[in-house]
Amino acid sequence: MSEQQLRPTQTPLNELAATYVRAGETLFLAILDDIAARVRLAHPEAEYLEVSLYPTDEVELHGIWSTTTPGQGSHRLLWARAGATEDWRDGPLDLGELVQDLGRILPHSFLHRWGVIQPDPRIEYRNRRRWLALPSADRTAAIAETVRRHVPDAESLICRFETDHGGIAVGFEQVTLTSGATISIPCPHCSPDSEDGPWPHEITYQLAQLLGQLYALPHLRARHLTPCVDLESEHEGQLWQLVFPYREPTLVGATHH
Repeated sequence: MSEQQLRPTQTPLNELAATYVRAGETLFLAILDDIAARVRLAHPEAEYLEVSLYPTDEVELHGIWSTTTPGQGSHRLLWARAGATEDWRDGPLDLGELVQDLGRILPHSFLHRWGVIQPDPRIEYRNRRRWLALPSADRTAAIAETVRRHVPDAESLICRFETDHGGIAVGFEQVTLTSGATISIPCPHCSPDSEDGPWPHEITYQLAQLLGQLYALPHLRARHLTPCVDLESEHEGQLWQLVFPYREPTLVGATHH
């Protein structure tokens, strides 16, 4: 019997594994976006779900939280579970359906690499509960806001994406400015010790998570990422440009009414 008859597919197994991972990332991110939209119908300020995940893959929802002081770890409880019931609702939110969907995505590893599953910030619950960070309703705006905190006149970001069985990897190339100038972003593989980047390394990690999610979701990739060519790049492969939302200039001395 020939080798071709022994193998049901001629596609290399590593390519099949990469396809499986990409499909899982897309599906689970889409489910997470749907969960976030439903939660925010009841609680527009919601940013985190407090959950427990048991060895049986059962999920328990303990609370819904918002952030009162961004970046300072100050949180406000929007909803807390009062008791166990078969059919429980929180205004327009069907909590039973929510827990069921959480049980579909949390036991698997697809979401863990995006940084959306975090330790409970309270020490007494650190080993027993997790917080699920709800994605931004507008990832492009969140990326633009983050970049412009470090490069105020940034107009777009040029980067590349690589996909394999480990998921989506993001490589940064440059920031383009409103003046037409560009700022190169050192490659962490080529220059791992470089401190010349436009923002700290932890910001690179945060941006890579958001950009990877944009790329993983086909409807967002088609809407926000444009293929482009950079003949000066030292790397091979397709480059993509993310143009930031237009920002009204701040008028010096303007008054607000």
